[in-house]
Amino acid sequence: MSRHLTHRFWICLFVGWGGAAMTLISRSVEPLALTSPFLAALALSLVDGWWPEVTIDRPTVSSPRVVEGDDLQFTLDVSSDRPTWTEVEIQLPASLLALGPLRFVSMAGRRRTLTVDLRAIRWGATGPEWAVITTRDRLGVSERVTRIPLELPVRVHPPSERLKSLIPLYRERPVTGEHRARAKGPGSELAEVRPYRFGDPVRMIHPRLTARRGTPMVVERHPDRSSDVVLLVDSAQDLGINLDTTLRWTVTAAMALGERHLRAQDRVGLIDLGHGVRWLPARLGRRHLHTVVDTLLATEVIARRMGATVRVPPSGLPASATIVAISPLLSETILSALVDLRSRHHEILVIKPSLPEPEGEIGLLARRVFRVGNELNERWLRDRGVVVIPWSTGDPLEHVMRRVVGNLGRQRQTAS
Repeated sequence: MSRHLTHRFWICLFVGWGGAAMTLISRSVEPLALTSPFLAALALSLVDGWWPEVTIDRPTVSSPRVVEGDDLQFTLDVSSDRPTWTEVEIQLPASLLALGPLRFVSMAGRRRTLTVDLRAIRWGATGPEWAVITTRDRLGVSERVTRIPLELPVRVHPPSERLKSLIPLYRERPVTGEHRARAKGPGSELAEVRPYRFGDPVRMIHPRLTARRGTPMVVERHPDRSSDVVLLVDSAQDLGINLDTTLRWTVTAAMALGERHLRAQDRVGLIDLGHGVRWLPARLGRRHLHTVVDTLLATEVIARRMGATVRVPPSGLPASATIVAISPLLSETILSALVDLRSRHHEILVIKPSLPEPEGEIGLLARRVFRVGNELNERWLRDRGVVVIPWSTGDPLEHVMRRVVGNLGRQRQTAS
């Protein structure tokens, strides 16, 4: 809160004291009579009270969760202990665009509701930040400026698609899910049809096949199991402009993968690797999905000190987890962390969003060096058993998931 005297105060004070000085010098009351209204204005402002109390009640938004491009409405109530001219200005972050005026000037007395139409233009954890209230006395000779924080979190989601494919099962958990296990047992996925053998449970005999072939037939199935998936998000740097940035595509893919695997009864964890390490242990449930999404929306790039090393903590990482990293593979921090996790015998999969071409006055040789350096990072990881799947961000993520399934299947067959 800050208090100010307006230009009217100084004009009244200067004219009033000037009239008093002229009265003393000329020994005449005419100058004082002419300037007495200015002195009366100062006295009335003191009697009336310089800074009436103005309060803000019930700030709300129409929806706490929106998608990029959606519109929402912000409202708040302004009230005062007595009628006074009040100026209210709403301050917004860059991720929210005002569709109407943000500055209101009115006579506040009884409760008045102010409404601002907004549009979410960029993903992230955001919301209206401050309400700046400027109040003046009735004659406008003084004012008080108060900044009130508006704690209204709004989660802006990037547009995402609903996936059908899953990361293939690495090591199963004894919990029912949507993955087809390699072993045979009770389940919904057909494994094989064979003649009945001594020792098979009688309930495995299929009545219709037995009647058709005239001999007892058994249908075997693959049980449905769940798995552990840990998402590794690269927030070490962000390349691109506007909405076409590597961090935005990284968060978009991580949100889609987390939602799909939690729907399949998989345990999902999250590692945000950038300035430091943010780690969410692998859990189940809709509440955990909201936690993962809110953590991803709060992801941002923070400058790291030179020479600082970041190591993913080994505690809490399930040994059977498949680690899915979404990264452009440009940071030494990410590369070293992936190799470190691979050395702990984790299965590592990297989805690599396409990189924007260097812009500006940059030569052809510099572009080739940029491209070759990125390809060398990919080859370095592949030589250490890390699966790297390129993702052109113009393609649907579902197409990338199908390539993931094929590449992981071939790698596991080669390893076995």
